[in-house]
Amino acid sequence: MKPLSLILLLVCGFSACASEQHCKKQLTTPISVIQGEQQNSSFVNQKTWVKGIVTGDFRGDDNLGGYFVQSLKPDAKKTTSEGIFVKENNRQLPFKVGDVIITHGEVVEKFGVTQLKNSQRTKVCERKQVLPEAVTIELPLENADLEYLEGMRVTLGKPKYITNNRQYFTYGELTVSSSLLMNPTSVVRPGVKAQKLVAANRLDQLIIDDGSTRKYPFFDKPNGFIDSEINADNPIKIGQKLATTGVMYYAFGQYKLQPTEPIKISHSLPGSQTKPKDVRGDLTIATFNVENFFTSVDEGKENCGPLVNFFCRGADNKTEYQRQLAKLVHVINTADAAVMGLQELENNAQKSIRALVDALNKDAGREKWGYIDTGALGEDVIKVGLIYQVDLLKPQGQFALLNRASDPEFLEHRNRIIVAQTFTDTENNSFNVATVHFKSKSCRDAMDKNLDQNDGQGCYNPIRTQVAAQLSRWLAEDPTGQGAAATFIVGDFNSYQLEDPMVKLKQLGYKNLANTFLAPQNWTSSFRGTVGSLDYVLANAAGQTLVTGLTQWHINSVSMDEFGYNNEPFNKNIEKPKDFYQLDPYSSSDHDVVIAGIAFKK
Repeated sequence: MKPLSLILLLVCGFSACASEQHCKKQLTTPISVIQGEQQNSSFVNQKTWVKGIVTGDFRGDDNLGGYFVQSLKPDAKKTTSEGIFVKENNRQLPFKVGDVIITHGEVVEKFGVTQLKNSQRTKVCERKQVLPEAVTIELPLENADLEYLEGMRVTLGKPKYITNNRQYFTYGELTVSSSLLMNPTSVVRPGVKAQKLVAANRLDQLIIDDGSTRKYPFFDKPNGFIDSEINADNPIKIGQKLATTGVMYYAFGQYKLQPTEPIKISHSLPGSQTKPKDVRGDLTIATFNVENFFTSVDEGKENCGPLVNFFCRGADNKTEYQRQLAKLVHVINTADAAVMGLQELENNAQKSIRALVDALNKDAGREKWGYIDTGALGEDVIKVGLIYQVDLLKPQGQFALLNRASDPEFLEHRNRIIVAQTFTDTENNSFNVATVHFKSKSCRDAMDKNLDQNDGQGCYNPIRTQVAAQLSRWLAEDPTGQGAAATFIVGDFNSYQLEDPMVKLKQLGYKNLANTFLAPQNWTSSFRGTVGSLDYVLANAAGQTLVTGLTQWHINSVSMDEFGYNNEPFNKNIEKPKDFYQLDPYSSSDHDVVIAGIAFKK
């Protein structure tokens, strides 16, 4: 009689049965025991056998360099992970996701990840098995420590909002949250409340990665795991919804979901449109930070500014300049405001604002636009400006400047000079418009009280608050001398809605019109996964009676920088695709346009 083992070999084949016997023979350590309940495994530097089902395969030099296995029979503890990463890059090992394997290796902790290295004698025990049910991830998280899910199969409970797209092309990463996250001082006062919201926002974010360690992975694996082509016609915008399933990984101090199934991204995006929403009224007043529109090409030399002592900004070559100009023209002519305050123009005599107006008129096919010729303003490298439609408005009298000459306490070396002008419409109704660009939150040269106080307002908050008071006092003196009752302040205030400068202006009679016409969660910019308003149209009491509506045109805060005018290669080996640049309003700046409608009583 033949031995039973020989009969089995004849029936199932030598290789398959050998693997089966091998899988049953070896004494394995449960993955949950290896992971343990602490940050680091108690099995570090020990060798052991591990058996589990392959849930994610990321072998390859440009990938994570290994694969994930998960327990077939989880324990009853919710505090221990059932998954582990096997650092094994051999693509010749004949297994796939869904196969049950056994392997022998050394337990190590590397960069905070419990993993198995020097894996040997790997065998396939079973093929095409049902994967473990993915653990549902709900945001916000109860705890930022996801150690208990490390290496496990996870899924988003329901589609989550994309709140950060800045790292997509560079590292293949997107950040999702349960909703659009507001910059704390947009919705709560600075200090303790803002600090609490910062902490809450951290728990409401999860990074969706692409399973790659390579920089600029998009250009080797277009779209990564995303189920649709990503290009200028179908970009990834903040506010879109994302759904996916994958495994939980830890890298660079952050937990990241590495997709094992296609990422699905919604195509509808509320609040993002090719044209701004109608604000009604007879005239419209707008503001737009044009993000360093310079007629001087940036050649890396200190040849900009009235004293020619600043490096230039903006376009680095003539092609970029023409592309930047074309996008700005498209946005401004589409917005079609009667008067628009501009910020971040190159501070020269007239060249920057005149070049913009000339291009606007050429695009319109007529002399549609004029500008207030202020000349250079102070010594900064950038300045504010005012443009207007000549058929709708006429400047009344001379422009006025809030500078050291008009207020000796105005610090020109810290603040950009403010421009005010009175306009009259075709019915001889008059109103004032002042365009501002308050000191940025950057901490360069900040000292004492102007340092970041960790209350959510950044550096130079006292300077911005001081200028807010100076501005209100100056406007109350009717600086243009035309006696117009209605006054509007437009611009980039570098202050979120509930920060001291905006509160001060409200106390002094200037109302943020977004508070009247939009939900509290409104925004004009995005920063590190949160959105908030820095750009406003404010009105005094007389101006408020004229306002018919306000909109924030979300063309830039939600968009990806890579679709802007810049044409430089991503690196020496990767050229930017030509079709990334489109003549549309998106990625034309880093701030949105704000537009208010007004109507005078007949």
